[in-house]
Amino acid sequence: MNPDALLAQFDDELFAFLHRERPRSETFRRMVADHMDWRAWDDGRPTAPDARGKRVRPLLSLLTARAIGADHHAAIPAAIAVQLVHDFSIILDDIMDRDRIRRNRPALWVSHGTGHAMTAAAGIYVVGLDALQDYPDQGLTHTATRDLTRTLLESCLEMADAQHLDLDWEQRFDITLDEVRTVALGRSCLIRCGIELAAAVSTPDREIRAAFREFGALVATAFSIVDDHRGLWGSEERNGKPLHSDLRGHKKTYPVVAGQLACAPAERSRLRDLLAHPEPGDHETAEIMRLLDGADAAGATLREVDRLRALAVERLRTPPLTRCAVADLVDLTRRLFATPAPATAPAPAPASAERRTPHGNAPSGQRR
Repeated sequence: MNPDALLAQFDDELFAFLHRERPRSETFRRMVADHMDWRAWDDGRPTAPDARGKRVRPLLSLLTARAIGADHHAAIPAAIAVQLVHDFSIILDDIMDRDRIRRNRPALWVSHGTGHAMTAAAGIYVVGLDALQDYPDQGLTHTATRDLTRTLLESCLEMADAQHLDLDWEQRFDITLDEVRTVALGRSCLIRCGIELAAAVSTPDREIRAAFREFGALVATAFSIVDDHRGLWGSEERNGKPLHSDLRGHKKTYPVVAGQLACAPAERSRLRDLLAHPEPGDHETAEIMRLLDGADAAGATLREVDRLRALAVERLRTPPLTRCAVADLVDLTRRLFATPAPATAPAPAPASAERRTPHGNAPSGQRR
C-alpha cells in the first residue's frame, strides 16, 4: 500500500473514530469539522487540497508498523492519538503566538474566538488520549495499554517543556545550537512518539523498539529545523502561514542562532538589537534577513537538516533494524527533507561556532 493510500485509510479511520466518540456539543462538532477541514461534521471530505496538513506523524507511525510486521492496522489507534494530540498543540500554539493563519485558512481562534478554541483544543486532547483505550479490545493487556499512554503523556510533557524554553528564550541571546536541537526535538517529539508507539504495538523486541525511538528522535529534530528554515526562506502557500512570523514573535530558531554565531561581532550586535525590537516591522525584518543571509544561516540550517537526515537513514540500515522492511521509511525520510540547492555555494561555517556548539553526535531522544 502506497503512502497516499495509507493516509486515505487513516483519514477514514480518524473520521470514524471521532464520530464514534460522539461529542455532545454542536459547537465542538462544528469546530472539529472546521479544524479538520471537513465539508461538514457528517462529511469527511476535505474542502481544499492539502488543507488537512502533511499528516507526517500518522504516516510515519503506519510505515513503522508495516516495516516491522507488514501490517499497519495495529498502529491505527496510536496514529490517531498522536495526530489528535498534535492538533491540540497547534491550536494552542496559534493562540499563544497570535498566528491568524493555519493551513492557509483562518486559525481556529480567529474563526471561533479564543475561549471556544481553547475549549476545543482541550476536548481534542482528551479524545486523542482515549484512542489508546481501543487496545485492550484488540488483545493488548491493560498494563501494555497503560505503558502506551504513559509514553504519550511523557511526550506531551516534553513538548510543554520545549514550549516553556521557547518562550523563555524570546529575550535571550546566549543560546547554543545544542540547546536549539533539544527544543527542536521537543517541539516535534510527537513524531518520535508515533514511531515509538507503532513499534511497541508491532513487536515485543525491545532492541527494535529502542532503535526506532532513536530513528524517530533524528527525524523529529530534522523536521523542526527544516520547518525553521521554511519559516524564513520558504513559501507562504506551502507553510500555510505568513513568512517571518517567527522573527516577529522573537523566536530563537535554528537559523537565527546559527546566524548569530556566524556573524562578525559588529553584525552580531546589530542583529541582536533588531531581534530585541519590541515589535519588529517590515523594515526590521528585512534587515534581520539581510544579516542572516550574510552569515549563511540558510546554508548552515540546510546542512544540519542533511546531517540529521543522513543519520536517520543510516540508523534504519543498521542492526537491529536490518531485520525490518524499511525501504518505504528510507524513501519517506529522504523526501521529507528534500530541499532546493542554494543558488550559490555556501560559505564554510566559522570554526568558532562549531567550537562553541559541537554537534557531531546524534540526538539521544532524551531530555538534556
